[in-house]
Amino acid sequence: MEVSSSTNQSLESPDAYSSRDRVQYVALSCVSGIVLTVARVVSPSPNGLGTHQQLGLPPCFFHKLTGIPCPTCGMTTSFAHTVRLQFYEAFMTQPFGMLTCVLMALLIPVSFVLMRRRVSWMKLLTARGSNAVMYGTLTLFALAWVYKIWATR
Repeated sequence: MEVSSSTNQSLESPDAYSSRDRVQYVALSCVSGIVLTVARVVSPSPNGLGTHQQLGLPPCFFHKLTGIPCPTCGMTTSFAHTVRLQFYEAFMTQPFGMLTCVLMALLIPVSFVLMRRRVSWMKLLTARGSNAVMYGTLTLFALAWVYKIWATR
């Protein structure tokens, strides 16, 4: 039984680029585009919370229950400001939201570059420094939550 070269390549190296990688890059670009479009459609809430309710979602249960914002409170509002290039308002509303929105916009062209260069997802996930990026991201997320709690007291 003969194995095709692309299948053989996939069997040889877990980092080998495959059609699944291509689908993941295209899906990432599409999801990013949809999220950015939705952020453009909603109007940022003047009080920094509740913009997501324009999408038919309920108010934040955590905020309602505890009186303090949840880790993602203000993200939709921050995205809505960022896509309008209102960076100061976006940062003051939720710094991690602004950062996430900018990175999401950058993911669209970067995904196509990585797809063109045939870089596999596994190679990205196991690249040197990927753990540091993950821990740094989680740290920024936690710091942004502390900031949001402080800013709304």
